Amino acid sequence: MKILVTGAAGFIGSALAQRLVGAGHQVTAIDNFSDYYDVNLKKLRIKSLLEPVGLQVTNLDISKPNEVATLIDSIKPDVVINLAAQAGVRLGLSETYKYVESNLIGFSNVLIATIENKVPFFLYASSSSVYGDKASIPYKESETNLHPNSFYGATKLANELLTPTLVRNSSTAARGLRFFTVYGPWGRPDMAYFRMISNVVSESEFSFYGDGSIERDFTYIQDSVDSIIALTDELKSRKPGYSDLVNVGGGRPLSMNYLMETVSSLANKKVSFKRVDGNLSDAVKTMSDSTYIQKISGTKPNTKLEEGLAKTFEWATQSEISINLDKWVNSVK
Repeated sequence: MKILVTGAAGFIGSALAQRLVGAGHQVTAIDNFSDYYDVNLKKLRIKSLLEPVGLQVTNLDISKPNEVATLIDSIKPDVVINLAAQAGVRLGLSETYKYVESNLIGFSNVLIATIENKVPFFLYASSSSVYGDKASIPYKESETNLHPNSFYGATKLANELLTPTLVRNSSTAARGLRFFTVYGPWGRPDMAYFRMISNVVSESEFSFYGDGSIERDFTYIQDSVDSIIALTDELKSRKPGYSDLVNVGGGRPLSMNYLMETVSSLANKKVSFKRVDGNLSDAVKTMSDSTYIQKISGTKPNTKLEEGLAKTFEWATQSEISINLDKWVNSVK
């Protein structure tokens, strides 16, 4: 198949693009190389994961509608997987425009060009952040009491509301992927697990938000990629105009304190930290109900945190990585 992956220099996008090429698909990869964190990490992902399989990433900003439309018209993909987004929940008020440009304007540009070019299948990254703290635990796709805690989460909820209104009378079937705290090698340096590992490997400063009791449904990167591929295959059985949402999480919430204990155990060295007040944008607990993904794809994310963190720690201690950890962590604004 011909597949367009946006955000292909990002954490999930690079891992997915690598696997798709390995499976024999014809992949077009784009990214805008935003400076939310060190662009050199994105370039190293490309060098290490994508160039060895013969894939280059084109610099293209999805907030520019003409460029997006021209690209999709020229390559005529069978599938568009939109993973491009402004990530993170902690950008200040003065920077909310970054969420708008990428997550609302950019998203709409990709979706509209996909529909106008009659691309059969469209998948996009949503987030567990859409649930907020008022939804029932575990989070089910059918939950209607959605009150995101962050502007980021609100933009992802907007994506979910926009998509069915546009694909309903189109030639496109769509699926939103609600990712739950994806972690692993080549991850994002704004994430707590990354910063903890950087602390024990390269003594980067680590700020620990709150008392550590908040819980996350951690999802290993390769499980996330497995899920995207399986859910793409399943979407092919759906008719044009179809739209749904799928939780991509294993349903095993663990506390930040447990995360820190596990990293300390792997390193045989305690994580040192500066405790700061909890952030109101952080949900108290996330937990995926994985019934639907199990039903339609026959699988769900199942790598245990301890196993996934061990692989991540092994990656982080490679010389090419360890010498950059502190710089990457400190690059996050």
